[in-house]
Amino acid sequence: MLTHSFPEFRCFQRLCQYSCALLFASALAAQGQSVGVGFHLVELPQGSSLISNPFQSGSNLVSSLFSDVPDGFTVSKLVNSEWQGSVWSADSSSWSVPEMTLTPGEGARVDSPEPYQWFTSGKPLVGSLVNWVPAGDSVKASRLALAGLIESELGLQVPEGTTLSTIDGEGTLATLGVYLNAETGWLWTSGEEFSLDVGEAIIISSSSAFDWTQTFDVEGVENPLSLAQVPSEQTLVEGSPLLLEAVAEGADNLAYQWQKDGVDIPGAKSAVLSIESVALSDAGHYAVVASSGGSAVRSLPVSVSVEPKVVEPPASPTLTIAVDGRLIEVTILGEVGQSYQLQGTEDFQTWFDRGGALVNENGTVTFRDRVSRGKGRYYRAIVLE
Repeated sequence: MLTHSFPEFRCFQRLCQYSCALLFASALAAQGQSVGVGFHLVELPQGSSLISNPFQSGSNLVSSLFSDVPDGFTVSKLVNSEWQGSVWSADSSSWSVPEMTLTPGEGARVDSPEPYQWFTSGKPLVGSLVNWVPAGDSVKASRLALAGLIESELGLQVPEGTTLSTIDGEGTLATLGVYLNAETGWLWTSGEEFSLDVGEAIIISSSSAFDWTQTFDVEGVENPLSLAQVPSEQTLVEGSPLLLEAVAEGADNLAYQWQKDGVDIPGAKSAVLSIESVALSDAGHYAVVASSGGSAVRSLPVSVSVEPKVVEPPASPTLTIAVDGRLIEVTILGEVGQSYQLQGTEDFQTWFDRGGALVNENGTVTFRDRVSRGKGRYYRAIVLE
């Protein structure tokens, strides 16, 4: 875990080393606090690169984060091992996925037809910061607006066997390092610990989920927000309702954004996340980000498990038969309220209905049939839905 605590001028001095400026303004006067704002210039090359948003910037919409981009400029997220992108069209002056967001700590792939200088600005996150990393492949970044060595300075602690990768300008995957175990540590491709720049992201491949926890405390820069109520883990049966609630405090005009497996859930922007009937695909890790005026706080992810619904088949009806000369009496014993279609066959190949639907009103249903002399017949009862 990385903890920084120093006066304003030292914070400013260090951030300037990474071409980032923090400006301190008086805010939240009633609480006697000030909130830092900053900017950073990220040089994006022609072709592919991995980027992250180092600041809390309003809604964090990609359409707001990037301006004056060239035609065909694409921002993509890694979803289920596939890149899903939003493309800028100069002809229509619009993004193909206008609702796409990029929150601090979340990474993305950029494909640019030409070099592009990205001016990013907003509020640096402070306090205890948790970035949930799911099992499998994900694109993540430090939630701090600081560059540094990935483990010793930025606090990345990973499970055994975790691999860090990046991509080159052609989009080809390149391994940065592999964490072998606690005793051996990292095996870095370059021979030295990888240093992550501000606005840069990496691909993390892990066999199990974990939290990337960081703490950033700067004198005079405080996070006024806290969570008074956080969501709790739940185990549900398929088809049951899901209800997750959170309550933030410390500021007015609070906004909420729920996430599943580290990705924003479209439209989930209230203190309560409700799903009327959960499906198996709704299982995952859920967290909520509460924000106000550039300050933000994120809950720890909680697990929501969804078990398949077991549908018990209706009890099979029992048939009895009585013969009186050429009159056949078939009795069906079953559940009250069930309806049946009685069918007959003489060869077990072709079945034909015998009469219409029979309703079981008292536990038994009787059907009388006549057959020609010298012929046999077999019966079955089909339970009607």
